[in-house]
Amino acid sequence: MNRLLLSLILLVITFSWSFGQGPFRVIFSAGTNYEKNERGFFQLKNGTLLHPEDEIEVMPNGIVILMDSEGRLLQLELEGRYIISGLDLSNLSSPSELIYQEWENYYSPKRQILASVIDDEPVSEEFQLDFPSSIEVYGRYIDLQWPDLKDRYQVTLYDEYDQIILQVETEATNFRIDLLSQPLAFKDFIGVRVTALKAKRSSGVTVFDQMPPPEKELLEQLLRIFPKENDLIIGLTKAIIFNNRGLYADASTLLRHLNKSNDGKSEGFYQDYLSMNGF
Repeated sequence: MNRLLLSLILLVITFSWSFGQGPFRVIFSAGTNYEKNERGFFQLKNGTLLHPEDEIEVMPNGIVILMDSEGRLLQLELEGRYIISGLDLSNLSSPSELIYQEWENYYSPKRQILASVIDDEPVSEEFQLDFPSSIEVYGRYIDLQWPDLKDRYQVTLYDEYDQIILQVETEATNFRIDLLSQPLAFKDFIGVRVTALKAKRSSGVTVFDQMPPPEKELLEQLLRIFPKENDLIIGLTKAIIFNNRGLYADASTLLRHLNKSNDGKSEGFYQDYLSMNGF
């Protein structure tokens, strides 16, 4: 009898640990949503750690995605107030140590940096691309984007000998590079410069170095665990996997694609991504 009672108690404790409402991290907040805690009422920010006694308010057309300590994800889209300790966990995704580690690696080291950047006075807009000047790339497509100077722009692609591979003029503020196109397919090294012709301003040269085949295969094996459907949660997680591995052009390209395909709902997340990485 005592053994049976002890077994039931252990079962209840295990069940509670598996499905209890412990701390959640906000990995994504679209729209102007709010957090209420013991310190007061605040706008909900990406990366915020929520405790059981905290409360969040999802505003009309808002989306909040939460992650628990087991890497399970919960998406809240219905307008209303939610106490963390009373969340309905029936729609939690399956546990994933990979998802947990990737999101924690993304947010933990940079939370204080992000706060200081957001609190600073805005600076004048610079004419630059949103990734480092020298970068490794994984995917086929790299989307360039730059500030709108109301100008005409020249996009120039160079090889390792500074010879021009391709040169295009455009009035758009974006350009897609297809790394498998005929002029680029066998190039491991590609330099890119964007010039505003009237203003005579240049983005400087960004060098793309394609990921070596062994490293690319390891990353592909990692990404195969995700469904092919590129929904918001899966897409964001893939983007931060790229970010955590220094593949900033791939992360930026994917985040902009997600923003466009979700009616601009991830614009705030994309701007936080730029601030957190110093772009």
